[in-house]
Amino acid sequence: SAARACSLRATSTSMHAAGTGCGLGFDFGTSGARICVVNGEAHEILHEDSVPYAEQSPEVWVAAMETLLDRIPAGMRAHITSVAVSGTSASVMLVDARTGKATRGGARMYDFAASKEAVALASSAAPAGHTVRSATSTLAKILQWHQESPIVGEERVAHQADFLAARLVGTGDGGGYTSDYNNALKIGYDVRALAYPAWMIQLLVSLSIDAKALLPAVVRPGGNIGLVTESARQRWGLSEGCQVVGGTTDSIAAFIAAKASKPGQAVSSLGSTLAIKLLSTAPVDDSTYGVYSHRLGDMWLVGGASNVGCAVLRQEKFSGDELAQLSARIDPSLDPPDNIRYYPLTQKGERFPVNDPAKEPLLVPKPDDRALYLHGILHGIAQVEAEAYALLARMGATPVSEVRTAGGGSVNQMWGTMRERLIKVPVSRAEHTEASYGVALLALDQVY
Repeated sequence: SAARACSLRATSTSMHAAGTGCGLGFDFGTSGARICVVNGEAHEILHEDSVPYAEQSPEVWVAAMETLLDRIPAGMRAHITSVAVSGTSASVMLVDARTGKATRGGARMYDFAASKEAVALASSAAPAGHTVRSATSTLAKILQWHQESPIVGEERVAHQADFLAARLVGTGDGGGYTSDYNNALKIGYDVRALAYPAWMIQLLVSLSIDAKALLPAVVRPGGNIGLVTESARQRWGLSEGCQVVGGTTDSIAAFIAAKASKPGQAVSSLGSTLAIKLLSTAPVDDSTYGVYSHRLGDMWLVGGASNVGCAVLRQEKFSGDELAQLSARIDPSLDPPDNIRYYPLTQKGERFPVNDPAKEPLLVPKPDDRALYLHGILHGIAQVEAEAYALLARMGATPVSEVRTAGGGSVNQMWGTMRERLIKVPVSRAEHTEASYGVALLALDQVY
């Protein structure tokens, strides 16, 4: 069985862990939670597990966390020296400091766009182009909750990752939570100054909100929050001195998993859409293109997302077998004919690397030869990817020097060769892309 295979695997590698200590990473996604235990020396995966869930609630997450901890072999739990948690970006709730129960959030956490009034209020205070000036920003959600019913003195802001880390490390003075500066970016936290900005504090104070009590403390991802509580350590038999460290968002954890660690290294995720993340010595932010920078150690993770991607292959009815057969007929060293120049959107509208809400999909002329059609589509997506990296460089980011690929499109070696030619840097498939592995590396604090 899978459980038996997992425990056998754990037994066979636990001796490696004994000398160095292990990192435990939790990743909480939209449909389930995953964990990964890695050893501190070779970063080998010692244990992996997952729990699906059908609904979003703090109680469901806590139950998943406890189940996953219970299922780690006892001998391995004794070697866990650090724990980190990643959660979905901009997932936030308000929690009653006295009871630890969520007062706002729950289902209205992900697919919830803040009202125009809340966005206007955030925009009235935030600098031009700031990431909080959008309906999905954490700050806009908090302001909307306050407009619906004033925030009271006992309520505290907690991201999904903050709330779950606190189950192991406890809360701070006054029942406050501790976040990391990746999750806190969308509240408005200034990742350059490493402080909440004056404009944001003034906005909250003007609304009679006690900003100091409400907002979480912030540490760097991988930075120490504190020791696991004695009750948690006893319950799960964790090592003495086991600490909980600052987490991150799920997408950044997946980037960390790919082990890109130098300026110029990037990860392209070729899923339904194309998302790119590039390590840079300088931050780049441009809300016109949806480009913003997360801080990672002394570097910046610059990201952008296009609406082109592998969804078009499903739309055009390419099966997995057909993709493999047709790809074998494509020469990646050649461009398709001049009249086959596609922009493979599935619907109107593009943001990056072209900001044009009215941009239409371009998939004509459509040849009878399906291999030629596929060549045109894959070439079109690769050209968008190349232009995306070129645009980041023009904006001031470190020029791309290497691309590691995640997502379903990473399995197509021919496409990788084509992309390498167009981007003009080495392109490879990332060995690891699981967010739980990335956050386990973060727990060991050996990443940045």
